Amino acid sequence: MRFIRTFVFALLGVTLLSGCNLIQPLEVIRVEGLENIAIGRGGLDGEFTVVFENPNMFPIQAKEAEVDVFINARKVGRVFLPEVQTIARGSGGNLRLEFETERGALLQIIEANLMNFLLGEEVKLSVKGDVKGSAFGFSLSVPVEAEQNLKIQL
Repeated sequence: MRFIRTFVFALLGVTLLSGCNLIQPLEVIRVEGLENIAIGRGGLDGEFTVVFENPNMFPIQAKEAEVDVFINARKVGRVFLPEVQTIARGSGGNLRLEFETERGALLQIIEANLMNFLLGEEVKLSVKGDVKGSAFGFSLSVPVEAEQNLKIQL
């Protein structure tokens, strides 16, 4: 009986020590281009896909996004997760995200970049933040960072 108790405690100790590496962090492989970009009175809207490498032996469920949108390093909006999505194990797990600018931000963007727009020069659109998720009840936070130059001509 004493042997079983010692074995259980040893097994529990090894499990707790290895528990630090139980969930491996996800790696962003690439951000596929910004798509369906729409400009309107409400601002700028669009979507993009983030492709992950999930080194874990199980899928991870993405629940929310805390990601900001910047144009030429100026915060103009937020990224959101349109629905709960699952990042498959292994490489090639996709996460579809949508973004929208804050109301009135489009006017500020045009004012700050009017000459760039008139001359057909590019402006830098970037997103930066974290996607929150879980696996087996453990919370995870995955950093997301993407940058793309847009050529908008008025």
